[in-house]
Amino acid sequence: MDPNPSPAEKQYVSANQVIKGVLEHLREGRHEEAVSLYSHCQEDVGYLLLSRCPRERPLQLRLAKMFFGSKDYEKSALMLESMGEFQKAAELYEKTDQYAQAAEMWAKSNDLGRAAHMYEKAGVWPSAADLYTRAQQFERAAYCFEKAMNHFLAGKYYFQIRKFQKSMELLQKVEAAEEHYLESAAIIGNILAMHGHMDLAIAKYKAVTKTVALQKGTVSLFYNLAQLLERRGDLFEAVKLYQEIAGVDPAFRDAAARAQKLDQDLAGKVETVDAAGREDAEVIEDLEPVEEEVVAPAGPHPSATPARIVSVMEGFEFLKNTSLFEGLALAEMKRLWNACETRRFSPGEILIEQDQPGQSLFVVKKGKVSVQRVEGGQTTTLVELGPGAHVGEMSLVDQAPTSARVAAAAEGAEAFEITRAKFEELLETDDKIAIKVYKVFIQTLCGRLRKTSAELSALKAGPA
Repeated sequence: MDPNPSPAEKQYVSANQVIKGVLEHLREGRHEEAVSLYSHCQEDVGYLLLSRCPRERPLQLRLAKMFFGSKDYEKSALMLESMGEFQKAAELYEKTDQYAQAAEMWAKSNDLGRAAHMYEKAGVWPSAADLYTRAQQFERAAYCFEKAMNHFLAGKYYFQIRKFQKSMELLQKVEAAEEHYLESAAIIGNILAMHGHMDLAIAKYKAVTKTVALQKGTVSLFYNLAQLLERRGDLFEAVKLYQEIAGVDPAFRDAAARAQKLDQDLAGKVETVDAAGREDAEVIEDLEPVEEEVVAPAGPHPSATPARIVSVMEGFEFLKNTSLFEGLALAEMKRLWNACETRRFSPGEILIEQDQPGQSLFVVKKGKVSVQRVEGGQTTTLVELGPGAHVGEMSLVDQAPTSARVAAAAEGAEAFEITRAKFEELLETDDKIAIKVYKVFIQTLCGRLRKTSAELSALKAGPA
């Protein structure tokens, strides 16, 4: 029986005949014949071919190529994986949406960032977070730890990349009985102090220190509280706390020296420390990081837990009310807000350059931007746009060169920016947001096309 039946009619051959025929074609370099024979089999004989192919590298490579030519990318990937061709296997697993397998292959190829991205697409959040951490992509690591419900590590990494509101939101979810509760509380206190909320920071530290004893494992927490008290001017309380710290650990930083100095200040030997005049950014620079190996508290004191601190998203209501995002639900809008950055532009500073691929969408928050056309060395202002206007939205879905320049007007401008990379990350994890935002983009584009069509019709008609 012909081992290579015509696709025009249904014939029957044994699996052994097909395998033998394919391998013979491959040995003799008849690639197309091998592809045709394999592709015309209704039943899947690919796994049999994988198991029976002799361990001869040239033949294995031809078999992988044959699978690829037949568009059986999974079998091609399996063959390449067994040969140690991990990068090629990863690309094929990715092509077939087998993201977890692709991640394993990228990791074996030492491309940790790509591996992490594949684990993220597969929803394997802990593995994605770990690999992003190793690749030093801390923002993505933070996001994946958040999805994995690891509030402490997510909050810690958001703190490191200075996304303080997000950090505090997550760290407040760390329960008192959890291992990293003390470190979480310390970071929250640091964030509050950095932003000038000294009273709230001290209240947070006091609430936590009431739940644990002062010992070597918790001394840094008490030291931070003493520093904040000193800076607020509560010198008597600060001296007492520094002395207690020095009593537990005489060598801990400069606790003993600070206690002595403040004691002298209180005695009037030197000028009193001015604790109120420092800039926000200076307040926290030398606060001690709480050690990770601290002993977890047995539980909070009944009166030790202050009111939960809620961060306010500056500019959120303004962004929410723009026409571009009016169809988004509250939770969706919060995710979009977290993907935005606030940018300030000096007069004349360029947001979008003409004839260059756009990189970001901008929503004007304050001031104005000027949409300009540059031709023959001359710049013509087409229109000025004020708060609420958006420019560059098509750059999020199309990398074609832009048709105009957008620059800050004479008074300068402040705008929310969302980059293409941030936008794509957001859409990959939330299809509903993608559908809603793309719908608005389409409406915007259709409106512009209708306007252009009307203007062309008016020109053709000529003067009335």
